[in-house]
Amino acid sequence: MKKILLVICILTFSQIVHAFTQVTVEEYYKPIVYLEGDSLKAALHNLIKDHVMFPYFSDSTVATKDIMIESDIDLENPENVILFYSSRSQDKNYRDHGDNFDYIAEYGISHEDSWNREHIWAKSHGFPDMADTAYTDVHHLRPADRSVNGARGNRDFDWGGFEFEEVEGCYYDFDSWEPPDRVKGDVARMMFYMAVRYEGDNDTYDLELLNKTGTYGPKFGKLSTLLQWHELDPVDEREQHRNEVIYSYQHNRNPFIDHPEFVEKIWGQPVLEPTLSYSDPVMGFGNQVIGQFSEPRQFVVSGYNLNGEVNLYVSSPFYIAETIDLAPKSGLILVPQDGFLNQKIVIYFIPKMRIVYQDTLSISSDGAETIYVVLKGHGIDPLARTIISSSFEDGWEGWSAYSIAGNEDWYSSSYGNRHFIKMSGYKSDEPCEDWLISPKLNLQNYQNIIFSFETAKNHTDIYPGLEIFISTDYIEGLSPENYSWTSLKASMSKGYYNWKHSGYLDISDFANSNVHVAFKYKNSNPNKATSWEVDDIEIIGVLKR
Repeated sequence: MKKILLVICILTFSQIVHAFTQVTVEEYYKPIVYLEGDSLKAALHNLIKDHVMFPYFSDSTVATKDIMIESDIDLENPENVILFYSSRSQDKNYRDHGDNFDYIAEYGISHEDSWNREHIWAKSHGFPDMADTAYTDVHHLRPADRSVNGARGNRDFDWGGFEFEEVEGCYYDFDSWEPPDRVKGDVARMMFYMAVRYEGDNDTYDLELLNKTGTYGPKFGKLSTLLQWHELDPVDEREQHRNEVIYSYQHNRNPFIDHPEFVEKIWGQPVLEPTLSYSDPVMGFGNQVIGQFSEPRQFVVSGYNLNGEVNLYVSSPFYIAETIDLAPKSGLILVPQDGFLNQKIVIYFIPKMRIVYQDTLSISSDGAETIYVVLKGHGIDPLARTIISSSFEDGWEGWSAYSIAGNEDWYSSSYGNRHFIKMSGYKSDEPCEDWLISPKLNLQNYQNIIFSFETAKNHTDIYPGLEIFISTDYIEGLSPENYSWTSLKASMSKGYYNWKHSGYLDISDFANSNVHVAFKYKNSNPNKATSWEVDDIEIIGVLKR
């Protein structure tokens, strides 16, 4: 490999001078360059651990943003930084200053187009607190468009999904994110660095790469995909520049930029088995009038290393088609190109009776594990009407929160393109009891009234954490403790932020009444708390004749 000299770097930020002695790349790795496997991984860890930490926020000394402005500078326009994923060159000062800032007046851009710090290894996967060492490690921090950063969320990395319209060549599904080809290798080498740098010593988490998506905690995926991306997008001049700049501050390097061959020595060659995936494991159609086609629901079938065509099959009352212009049917054949497939299809639901339907869409290809998508829908009377429908795309949508105990509250949140209301009592000043309460609902002109919603949960507690109630005497704005509430039983999420449909709860006993429905959150202590998310709340009823 070409010999790279590390330049003595003397930089001044707010009257602070930072300098250290130069060495060559060859000298840096000399003791370990001939090792392999676990021995190499352990030696690299000992070499790059104990780096110099810098604060995430600071107005008086060098902070992570200052290092990033230098490491991700636009080499052709030094007043700008290059935003990760989008590769947009943007004024280094046009960054995220929070919600209470007039971006249009100051920058001529929206808040969503400002840049902020993207944690490539998502901070929720092992180091959620700003005091954690990995939180401020600039080797995996990149300036990114605020809305792109938000859309990526904490998804794992893998091929395929819906095209992300804001960045050409970027795709996403329910649990993974595919960056554009030009930065695939950058992503891989940053993830390899994190898995080696953080091994559970010195009060850090043990970060590990797994060969799957849908990970949580200090785990991340997908290893086989990252290994492919490392080969497809080799190290370039910009990565080398970043490595030198960060080394001049943190005093540690990303070994996989200096020695790309270390990747194979530790993890081997990527697994090239035929693999199928989908944009969502569950497609819920909700309430649909008997005998009428639902609106077409878009769905993406993905696959790589495929050996042949991909076969899809579903049974009535669900149907599939390649586009909305083609007749729906029970089976489709999709043809990969060079072993890859990322194709959008549409799915329909046409119920025949007033019942709950559940079936599966099967997706198969030679040599790949067959995967199944759960399809759900509810046939309803043609006279049914929507009493309330809340997806929280526009905030609270008439719902309100009331806190009985603790200083944490229900709040509006989002993950990717999904918006919901969320509550967690973790690190509150005391155990929390918080209610999420609907606006008043008039059920007096309805019969056959059905209530449904979806929940997602994470973490554990001795309390279930979330209960569902309905009241006929509650007065808006007052404490729910002083009124009568009837408990409702529903299917609830089992954890890991997996969304679960409640089933269709018959609340017809409350016809002829004005009611409020509510979600009551409770946890046992400030350090033991579940997180609950609530979305897609709907109540329908058949108009009385």
